[in-house]
Amino acid sequence: MCESLALALGLVFLIIRPFFVQSFYIPSASMHPTLIEADHIMVNKLVYRYSEPKFKDVVVFRAPFAANGGDPAKRDFIKRVIGVPGDIIRITAPVILINDIQYTAEDIRESIREFKSLDKKAQVKFTRDGAIVEGTPMSLADIAQIKVSDPKAKVKIIPGTVYVNGQPLIEPYTLEDPNDAYPDLYKINPSDSTNMVTVRGLQSMKIPKGKLLVMGDNRNDSFDARFWGLLDRDRMQGKAMFIFWPIPRVRWVH
Repeated sequence: MCESLALALGLVFLIIRPFFVQSFYIPSASMHPTLIEADHIMVNKLVYRYSEPKFKDVVVFRAPFAANGGDPAKRDFIKRVIGVPGDIIRITAPVILINDIQYTAEDIRESIREFKSLDKKAQVKFTRDGAIVEGTPMSLADIAQIKVSDPKAKVKIIPGTVYVNGQPLIEPYTLEDPNDAYPDLYKINPSDSTNMVTVRGLQSMKIPKGKLLVMGDNRNDSFDARFWGLLDRDRMQGKAMFIFWPIPRVRWVH
């Protein structure tokens, strides 16, 4: 009996764990709301040995030096694949106009949070019809009332948007629309500048062979490939499959 148990444990730790599946712990808020702090996830380590990472896969990878500064405590990162080789990606920043005066997304977010007495990191995701504040819709008139004390003020919102091959990406999995445009010569890793292309007068990033663009679902609180550079395909560890702990959070990762 003891010999059989020892053999089973040996198979798990010496064969199954290193080559097939492995558990990972989520330490930060960069993947909210898909994954939150203290989630424990199971990762399929076999899938990318025989296939390529796909668009929207949630992946675990070995962090490059530009991402973790060589810190062994930050060895593994988890993000979502948004660009695969051949894709042309650009991100537009939000445009918010009230009575033809332009405001930054963070300015409006801060006003909403203050008005509703919310935490400074409470979710405010802009839509063309207003905003979603901690899961509750807010109208354009509500935003006008909060910001300029006039619910009849003219409000126009163009949310921050990711474009993949010229098409706007619908991203229900993100916490907020992105605040910042991408690519930005002043923010991207210099090594990526050679992959920038101009399409219809707009700067974009063309993902080369062997590279991936990975981003956190919490776009405004994620240090990801927009800043430290496109990810080498060979740094891939595996695909996040499901959350197994804590019990109330058990679910597949999408």
